[in-house]
Amino acid sequence: MSDIRALLLTDVVDSTRLSERLGDMAMTEVWASHDRAARDLLPRWRGLEIDKTDGMLLLFDDAADAVRYAVDYQQALAALPVPLKARAGLHVGPVILRENAPADVARGAKPLEVDGIAKPTAARVMCLAQGGQILLTMKARQALGDRVPNGLTVHSHGCWAVKGVTEPIELFEIGTDSAPFAAPPDTDKVWRVAKSGGRWMPVNQMPNNLPQQFTSFVGRERELAEVKALMAQTRLVTLLGMGGLGKTRLSLQAAAEVMPEFPDGVWFLDLAPIRDPALVVDEAAQALGVREAADKALLQTVCAYLKTRRLLLIVDNCEHLVQACAELVSAILRAAPGVHAIASSREALHVPGEQAYPVMPLPLPPAGAGVDIATLQQSTAVRLFVDRARLHKPSFELTERDGPAVAELVSRLEGIPLALELAAARVRGMGVADINARVKDRYKLLTGGGRTLLQRQQTLRALVDWSYDLLNRDEQTALGRLSVFAGGFDLEAAEAVCGVDPLQRDDILDLLTSLVEKSLVMLDDRQDVPRYRMLETIVDYGREKLVAAADDDAALTVERHCQHFFAFAKATNRGIKGREQADWVQRMEVELDNVRAAIELSLAGGVEAFVAVKFTVAMLGFWMLRGYSTEGRATVQAALALPAVQNSELAQAWALYVGAALASAQSDHAEARRMLERCLVLRRRLGNPIDIAATLSTLTLARLPAGDAAAAELSEHEALEIFRSNDDRMGEVIALIHLGHIHRHTGESVRAVEHLRHGLAIARDLHNQEAEGECELMLAVLAFEGGDPTSARRHGARSSTVCREAGDRRGEANAQRWLGKIDLDEGLADSAGARLSQALRAYRDFEMRDELLGCLEDHAALALSQQRSLLAVRLLGLTSLLRERLALVRPPGLHKRWRQLTDTLRQTVPAEAFASAWAEAEGWDVETAIERALAQEAGADERQLSSSPT
Repeated sequence: MSDIRALLLTDVVDSTRLSERLGDMAMTEVWASHDRAARDLLPRWRGLEIDKTDGMLLLFDDAADAVRYAVDYQQALAALPVPLKARAGLHVGPVILRENAPADVARGAKPLEVDGIAKPTAARVMCLAQGGQILLTMKARQALGDRVPNGLTVHSHGCWAVKGVTEPIELFEIGTDSAPFAAPPDTDKVWRVAKSGGRWMPVNQMPNNLPQQFTSFVGRERELAEVKALMAQTRLVTLLGMGGLGKTRLSLQAAAEVMPEFPDGVWFLDLAPIRDPALVVDEAAQALGVREAADKALLQTVCAYLKTRRLLLIVDNCEHLVQACAELVSAILRAAPGVHAIASSREALHVPGEQAYPVMPLPLPPAGAGVDIATLQQSTAVRLFVDRARLHKPSFELTERDGPAVAELVSRLEGIPLALELAAARVRGMGVADINARVKDRYKLLTGGGRTLLQRQQTLRALVDWSYDLLNRDEQTALGRLSVFAGGFDLEAAEAVCGVDPLQRDDILDLLTSLVEKSLVMLDDRQDVPRYRMLETIVDYGREKLVAAADDDAALTVERHCQHFFAFAKATNRGIKGREQADWVQRMEVELDNVRAAIELSLAGGVEAFVAVKFTVAMLGFWMLRGYSTEGRATVQAALALPAVQNSELAQAWALYVGAALASAQSDHAEARRMLERCLVLRRRLGNPIDIAATLSTLTLARLPAGDAAAAELSEHEALEIFRSNDDRMGEVIALIHLGHIHRHTGESVRAVEHLRHGLAIARDLHNQEAEGECELMLAVLAFEGGDPTSARRHGARSSTVCREAGDRRGEANAQRWLGKIDLDEGLADSAGARLSQALRAYRDFEMRDELLGCLEDHAALALSQQRSLLAVRLLGLTSLLRERLALVRPPGLHKRWRQLTDTLRQTVPAEAFASAWAEAEGWDVETAIERALAQEAGADERQLSSSPT
């Protein structure tokens, strides 16, 4: 029979090395003194020795006795003539005690032996400890309760996966507040883990977007501990202080250390490149991976997404967007009780529950010329300077000769981390004494007040002034011009924007390299295309120098910046239509802050006003593809408000056309229709037939979802006639596809097939895979609705193949959806579920709202086939509500199938349960419906499904 006992294992560390140093004779006495000290404590704490090697296996009835023994044991070893250190592991669990026979004991066996899983568990915990550490398992910690010895605390090291152990072990360490806790050593047999999404994973694989740090985190132990303690007490900690004090780095380090406490990840939101407060929510949504919802403001969608999640949000560089940041954080904290936030700013956000934490300069060494090296090394400011100096000059050492100069330098720089790092970059070319002299000559204190903060700001400026003055004229010019970039830049952009007289394009690489070496520009070469960026302090400084330059260099530089990124936007617009779509999308995401800055300049009158409209045309495809429709529509409205655009019918027409396409992408077909009708009037007046035909054809897609098929057909026939009379065969194909949609909508399937087959022939002749895939898809749809699954599958498979080869992910999603519907009709539920789920995810990513609602209705049919009737009712209830709000009409064929599905559910589900589930769907959002639809457990418990979503 097993008993619950406390097992303590100890092991003296470095005993082999000590034996080699002392010799066998001396080591015998060391072991004897160890054994006496260890055994003398056993009676006091009611312990029993079971076994002994380089440590001991001890048995206790009570966990508190075992802990007190371990503490006294460590102290006793430290007091021995030859001090020793041991590691200790404690576990409480069932043990099996076996007494050996007297004859076996006489032959050297132990009187008592311990078996059971508790013994190897305690051994594994002990092996994870370092010398002087006492580690406990969760069972031991629970058994100890509040009986922690005075002066000691218990600290969790998180959960660790150990090779050979099924479940991770949470480790606790008992020690003092004054001594830092040491984490278990990293080996290939143990790694720290945390639960995310219901499963254990290594901490370094936890979801996050924290930027990689290339330098060590020096000092700030007290601040780090205090920030982490505040995070445990409140949900918003705001780090306050001037620029250059290391607020961002402190927040990132704290986030990395508490990451296991947030199973849904740690997410970093850098607002430094953002100037428009209206974009703060957009940036947060993109960082979190949240897409816009058709019927909600984006902030509501973000809050709904976070409602049930446990994550940490870092909102960095809030000072220039305080109000917008406060509204964002306040809304999130109210809506999502599991979300915590760290903000950094020069002033508080004044959000309820906010805990402000001032970040001060690093501690300085004691004043006086007689300070020794050991004392200097205790100063965090000195340690940071020395650490960063070694990055630039590996041989740099803190010597008795240079010690006073280093102490003077870090004191003059007042412990400002950025200032220390900039100064450290100079050790490669000059001595510390020379750096000191130059810094001292360039101090310029503010007058008229003695506020310390302003003095520190001026001190930092003095250092930047000095760094700037050390640059040659070309480097100064380059630094000023580089300040126009937002969120970083690559070499090509730097050459285009900065490489004009007095500089040359070929000079820019060398100039950038020099600025990187002087720590004024930072290089990130982790990507295929290296990127550069500057700290905001340097950006602001460079911008001042640029504005102060003669010959309108500032205006000309921002104009070149705008021109470069306008050309990039046009190239992206072409690129996303081909096989390299993903690469171009990623490139635009990287440069989006620069493009936004260029658009902002065009809207503010810094360049010709028509450039703003041209930007909207170039950005249309990207905005729709990546879910920036709201931002795009706001840009269109701002462009339409420009006097120059209002005075140009051509510019107005293009802006209206783009705005209508974006509105249509968000299923705002009424607004799209209004804009296109205005656009059509202008384009008829301008007289360009192809523009007129394109507007008429696009207007078809705005009228049809609202059920206005007659008007849609009239406009499409007019467009077709214009395309044909102008020999625009691609336009003709598009018009034929639209006519296919119209006749399918009106139930004229024969005419629809005729148009689509004609369009298919032209598309193949033109080798246009996008149009070919669309024709094949529509033929599949018509065959399916006409009761010909064989033809439907053939056309659908062909559409999927063509779209995949063309890189048309939207077209492929549509093909997969209809192939899934065919599978479902033929009783192939598993295949149908896989295809429909693939399509649903794509529709969510691409914000194809009409298609998304149709796919949710398909998932309702799938749920019914899997005996998940209540889920099916909820999905239909939500889609019906949203269709009504968005005025989206189902084509006759789909409406008939929806009606049949609804009737079947009414017959299957009791009336009261049906009404309750249908009403419950009104409280859902689209994301909730998608998550439920994507659930793959075909036999899920309906009682669970009927609970209110959280």
